[in-house]
Amino acid sequence: MLAVPPILIISSESDHREVLAARVSEFDLRTVCCGKVADAKALMASQDFGAVLCEDALPDGDFRSVISKMRRWTCRSPVIVVSERQDWDSYLTTVGAGAFEYVAFPPGPGELERVLWGVVSEWKRRTGSFGQSAA
Repeated sequence: MLAVPPILIISSESDHREVLAARVSEFDLRTVCCGKVADAKALMASQDFGAVLCEDALPDGDFRSVISKMRRWTCRSPVIVVSERQDWDSYLTTVGAGAFEYVAFPPGPGELERVLWGVVSEWKRRTGSFGQSAA
């Protein structure tokens, strides 16, 4: 894809982090993983991320707290919520709360790719880097 900053994956489940990291890596995107909102805060203080893949429920908060904290940290990375719930009401609630997108876990074929292309497009728009690609 592009030389986008790493994708931050926040999940309390190590096997979920591994699955998501492997899927994201298929698109030549780097990942950084953590298990809690507090860990994500520490990581965001030291580096930029192209996007955040966040499970809907975490040990020290939920996706809403991640979105809220990111706004306070003035982090503009899109938040993609990942959930084992696969219903329309959860999708609407999540996107209504400020998430960039909602993806069921495990992601279906092509679903994560579609969302990641959207993330890359959003990153390119924000940074004005259209036409630049990874070397």
